[in-house]
Amino acid sequence: MKVIKNINNNTSICLDSNNQEVVAFGKGIGFIKPPYEIDISKVERTFYDVNPDFVQMINLIPDKVFELSVKIVNYAQQNIEKLTNSNIIFTLADHINFAIKRCEEKMVIDVPVYYDIQHLYPHEFAVGEYALKEIKKVMSIQLPKEEIIGIALHLINAKAIVSSYQKNEGNNDAIESITHIIESFFSITVERKSFNYSRFVSHIQYLLKRGSEGQYIMSDNQEMFQTLTSSFPSVYECAKQIDDYIFKKFNYTFNDEEILYLMLHINRLCAREDCYQWGLT
Repeated sequence: MKVIKNINNNTSICLDSNNQEVVAFGKGIGFIKPPYEIDISKVERTFYDVNPDFVQMINLIPDKVFELSVKIVNYAQQNIEKLTNSNIIFTLADHINFAIKRCEEKMVIDVPVYYDIQHLYPHEFAVGEYALKEIKKVMSIQLPKEEIIGIALHLINAKAIVSSYQKNEGNNDAIESITHIIESFFSITVERKSFNYSRFVSHIQYLLKRGSEGQYIMSDNQEMFQTLTSSFPSVYECAKQIDDYIFKKFNYTFNDEEILYLMLHINRLCAREDCYQWGLT
């Protein structure tokens, strides 16, 4: 295996025997200046098809939290179908790290959809319960039970995201306009260079690509859609303004499923800009 770029002392981007790019983890593999060949026995874990923006956030996440994410995702994949995207390990680690910080800062979270998620998504809810137990065991931190829903929603959302990473430069203006809609609606300023914004942009790119091809997400989330739109009308209204903009610019509109996932990402973006709508990220 050939190391082509080091992320930190224990993480590198490599090329495997088939010349495919892979993110590799192993103690001390990032000490030597690349490029160089590394003994495969020194590599403890590898991940393929990882969004490059997500790789850069590794240095922001404690090792214990990342290991927790790996363990939780492994558990989730045994109980939830179609949860195969390597990116979720990175995004869930970021999610858990943020949840721990909220807990340490004693942020109180109100989750009016707690029982709806428990009823509609029992498998994702069970993983959330498992995650809180593991976090307490490893980090000695007892997260509030509401964080079960945050993790469950993270898993629900992850299943809807395309696993491959694609840039569509032609949509840059549209993405910037969408960001302006959110900033204006909630009176916030979004940090364009943040990891969270990079993830938001990736989601919008996928959403625009699916819309242009008429390939929308289809699932059994209608009950959840009705619950969230009635509970959080401001987030729904912002999502509808974005939908109206998309229709005027591209002449297509989103179905309820796409609006639902857009609402989840608007909420996450707002939460990271200290504009808490649901407290669920």
